Amino acid sequence: MKKILKLLTGFMAFTMTLTGCSASSGESGGKEDLIMGTGGTSGTYYIVGVAMGQTVSDKSEKANIIVQSSLGSMENINLTNINEMQLGFSNADGIYYAYNGTEVYEESGKQDILGVMTLYTSMGQMVTKANSGIKSYGDLKGKKVCLGPPSTTIIEMSKAILKAYGIDPEKDIEPYYLSFEEGITKVTDGELDATFFVAGTPTAALMNAASTVDMALVQADTEVLEEVVKEHPYFSPHIIPAGTYKGIDYDTNTLKIMTTIFTNSQTSEEAIYDFVKAALENIDNYVNSHEVVKEITPESAADMVIPLHPGAEKYYKEIGVLK
Repeated sequence: MKKILKLLTGFMAFTMTLTGCSASSGESGGKEDLIMGTGGTSGTYYIVGVAMGQTVSDKSEKANIIVQSSLGSMENINLTNINEMQLGFSNADGIYYAYNGTEVYEESGKQDILGVMTLYTSMGQMVTKANSGIKSYGDLKGKKVCLGPPSTTIIEMSKAILKAYGIDPEKDIEPYYLSFEEGITKVTDGELDATFFVAGTPTAALMNAASTVDMALVQADTEVLEEVVKEHPYFSPHIIPAGTYKGIDYDTNTLKIMTTIFTNSQTSEEAIYDFVKAALENIDNYVNSHEVVKEITPESAADMVIPLHPGAEKYYKEIGVLK
């Protein structure tokens, strides 16, 4: 883990140098600059983050949002913890682990993160080619499988489902750790048998692939998913409806998890208050960026699995969704 954190910090320092972003929050036109980590550019984190960030920057009197593509949840958490970012996207499991210092954060310990908003539902999606012969997670044994992008908790969901099928993710398959785009490209090119990611549906990377290649989503048995949820209460069973993607004309059983935005204790109460206020009161400005934005409400935004930042808590109490 220490080696991974060191590599991730170096990578982000390099990308920030290229984009000209400050490594800490500063001032921009009287506003507080907040760097917000999202994910890969074809993922839902990035698409929603860019649209929301632009809206907040336009409408807020206190916060200027600098949206940064990243390797995903864990990189966002690690860099927010040391204040090289001030906001980040993560699924609920990632911030739960980080705040409590458990699972992937057991060695490094509790991270300095606090809740800002819960956004929308993200779905686990195991993707293969339609002619692969892979119908169920049980069929993945002995296959070349991307378990998710590096530096994300997506990997934990894919491993949890495989383990529930009695498949050791390190021994019974040939595991890979690639971005959404890389994983899908290698599946369509025949270099991998399947690839896994967690994102709001429809996900751009799979939409693009399904427009030119016959793709399939891999099924999970409902009984197996129920067992996974018992051990991992931040997951819930979900069905991706038929027709979500071109050529995939059947319902797909999978798991869902909530996507969140978090910050650290060093970010000012005024900036976070204004971020939440601008994001929630101007949803109409970015609702067309992605279908998942329609899920965001003040009530659901306040429902976090970790304690809220004082600025966010102040706003939710002010509008009456928290007492």
